[in-house]
Amino acid sequence: MDDRDKLRSLGERLERARAGRDSGRPQSENAEDKGLLQVALGLGMRFGIEMVVALAVGFGIGWTIDRFLGTRPWGMVVFLVLGAAAGIVNVWRALTGKGSAVGYRRPGPPD
Repeated sequence: MDDRDKLRSLGERLERARAGRDSGRPQSENAEDKGLLQVALGLGMRFGIEMVVALAVGFGIGWTIDRFLGTRPWGMVVFLVLGAAAGIVNVWRALTGKGSAVGYRRPGPPD
């Protein structure tokens, strides 16, 4: 008799799950989950764009210097590395929350 109750309970839970699946949307999806997903996607896009732009600017400056000074490929190499470092610093500042404040120091009591 105990096994039949367990099977009946399992059958009822399966029916509820199937009904939720057939309604066209998952039961656990709500507005808060969507908001968190949008924030996460926005941050990921920001980090990716900051890295790509920093690398492109570094490459462009290096290429320009190489073209006018004839130091090919050293300008591109040096400025590409500097661009990568700048992109990493920008992403780090955004992750730690220092990207919105002026300067690198945390606000504190005046000296």
